[in-house]
Amino acid sequence: MEYKIGQHVFHSHCGVCYVDDIAPLSGSDASFLYYVLKPLYGDDKGNIVRVPLANPISLMIPLTKKEALQIVKEWPDTSKDLYLKDSKKRKNAYDLSLKRGLIQELAPLLEGAFQRKAKDGHLNSMDALFVARAIPIIYGELSYSLDIPFEDVPQYIIDHAAAMELE
Repeated sequence: MEYKIGQHVFHSHCGVCYVDDIAPLSGSDASFLYYVLKPLYGDDKGNIVRVPLANPISLMIPLTKKEALQIVKEWPDTSKDLYLKDSKKRKNAYDLSLKRGLIQELAPLLEGAFQRKAKDGHLNSMDALFVARAIPIIYGELSYSLDIPFEDVPQYIIDHAAAMELE
C-alpha cells in the first residue's frame, strides 16, 4: 500500500505518525525513497522515523473508530491475574508484542505490568521499559482513532469497562 504526505499511519514500533515527506536520505541515491514520519506520542514524539518506500511492512492504516471501540470493548479482564511471573516468558512476550505492535497483544501485558506495580509499588526495569514503549503505541492509536486526548484514554477504558459490566 502506498501512503501519501499528510496522511496518518500506524508504525508498529512507535505508534501513530504523520507522513511529513517522501524523500531520499540526504547524500544518498535519490532512487531509494523513504517515508519521513513524525511520531505523535511517546518518547519518539519530535523525532523523525524513516521507512523505506519499497518495504513499508512496519506501516498500517490506523484503526477505525469502530475497530478501536471493539478493542476497548474486549479490553483484558483486570480481575484476572495477567502478570506473567516467568521472566523469560514475559520478556519474550514483551519483545514479540512490541515488534508486532498489535494492541490486542500489548493490552494484557500492559495490564499485567500495572497489576504488578499496584502489588509491589514499583516496576522492575524490564517491566518499566515495556510500559514506556507500550503506552504510546496503545493509548496513541486509541486516542487518534477515538478522537480523544491521549491523557484521557486510560479513564475512557476504565469507564467503558465499567459500563460493560452493567450491561
